[in-house]
Amino acid sequence: MKGIRHPRWGFTLMEVVIATAATSVLLLGVGSALLLASRALPDAHSPTARSVAAAQALEPMVAELQYALAIHQRSEHLIEFTVADRTGDGTPEVIRYEWSGAADAPLTRQYNGAAAVAVLAQVREFTLSYDLHAISTEVPQGNESAETFLTGHDSLFYHHDYTIRATEWYSEYFRPALPADTLSWRVTRVRFSVRQAGVAGGGAHVQLQTSTVGGLPTGTVLEAKTIDEPLLPLLYFVQELTFTQVSNLSPQQGLCLVFRHLQGAEACALLGQDKDVAGPNLVWAKSTNGGASWTALAGQSLLFSVYGTVTTTGTPQIQNTYYLDAVGIRLRAGLDSQATVQTGVQVLNRPEVIQ
Repeated sequence: MKGIRHPRWGFTLMEVVIATAATSVLLLGVGSALLLASRALPDAHSPTARSVAAAQALEPMVAELQYALAIHQRSEHLIEFTVADRTGDGTPEVIRYEWSGAADAPLTRQYNGAAAVAVLAQVREFTLSYDLHAISTEVPQGNESAETFLTGHDSLFYHHDYTIRATEWYSEYFRPALPADTLSWRVTRVRFSVRQAGVAGGGAHVQLQTSTVGGLPTGTVLEAKTIDEPLLPLLYFVQELTFTQVSNLSPQQGLCLVFRHLQGAEACALLGQDKDVAGPNLVWAKSTNGGASWTALAGQSLLFSVYGTVTTTGTPQIQNTYYLDAVGIRLRAGLDSQATVQTGVQVLNRPEVIQ
């Protein structure tokens, strides 16, 4: 039986029926494929999707932390650090990443103290670990003694008066004999014999100065005291002066006790010995031009005593300095442990941190 052709399109009824059936099968196949493909796409809350989101959140953090110059704060759930200037104002930028530790709280980023911005919502874990490198340094320690007699000179013979005038200044160089393991020493007190030299109206400066190699004053004053002649007796008595600023002296360093005219025709008189003095670390010197130059007086010395403390070698202390080499990062959003992202970043500048 022959098919009847459609008068307009020229198709037989049978051909139309067959084409319609074939199209229905094709559409059914396409629909099934689309259904299967849609089911294969990850859900927004699936472990895979959450892992991708966590990795994307960590990417800028890793890039910034890699070039950290200094670490301001760090803990298990936060890190605040400085990177080089990025805005052109000459000031380094401060960046802070933090998670409160509460379930489903966001991981936030704060830039230069502005409001914190969430970089990942509903965080279940954000843990930072730190790889530190320690460098040990041995720091010398000293044991300071109690106040003790350091040096001086005394004699019962050949006493002599040395009067301080505008044209006559005197200086006593001294260097104490110290233990071999001495690190430093300091002066606490100086004692010497002094009296009025004439009409009570004078005054003098008593200075501790640094010395030349030859034991003469350099003019560099470490500390000074004043003697008022009206307060002195007519007979010699022992004057004691306290010093607090003459410290941390080298074991090889000596000092000069300088008596400088301040006022009056005769400021005061000092008691000394004018011959047969043979102390190896003593130099009694005189200036007649206001301290511009000095002349050593051989075989002579002031009668005096110097007290102080001596610091000797103690047990060294080991001091550790810590540097940040790397930061480990563990991040998870959601309940599924399979959504955890774990990475590490090497901190190139290795900033110093507190352990």
